[in-house]
Amino acid sequence: MLNFKEEDLQKAIVERVADELLQSGDDFAGLVQKEVQARLDKIFSEKANAQIEAAIADSVNNSFDREYHRITKWGEPSGEKTTIRAELDKTINNYWSQKVDTKNGKPVDSHYGQSITRAEYLMTTICAQDFSESMKNAAINVTGHLKDGLRNQIAIIMDGMLNDLFRVRSLQDQGKVEKRY
Repeated sequence: MLNFKEEDLQKAIVERVADELLQSGDDFAGLVQKEVQARLDKIFSEKANAQIEAAIADSVNNSFDREYHRITKWGEPSGEKTTIRAELDKTINNYWSQKVDTKNGKPVDSHYGQSITRAEYLMTTICAQDFSESMKNAAINVTGHLKDGLRNQIAIIMDGMLNDLFRVRSLQDQGKVEKRY
């Protein structure tokens, strides 16, 4: 049985690897240089991309809050200063608070007649659809129960009439055959 010390074995391996690397010379130096350059390129790319993305996000976020002045077609300022965020907010609020026809949801010009806000129209439509579906399901269930109840009631009346008409006990009367109704 061979008995080797682990330290001696590790030392021999390290010496062998060092000898091989020294013999290969230029090839090893080129490989190391390429690997270092590749890693530096990767680190630079990741850091640069992160900084570029942060700058873009910051620019976009700040642009929503940057004030500007609307101008006329002649280049003169029109109205008060505003921001994109304020204009978006106003546009969205106007959309939902615009008066629409209660029947078809189309915008109406006048406030006479039957008109509600678009938000009210949408909520009413959604609730009405849900209510209609619930009512339809309830009506189907009630009709099914009514049908089953009528079938049972008719069966009881028919059994009574048949028992009065015929004094013979049939297989169904004896419970040996299942009733079809």
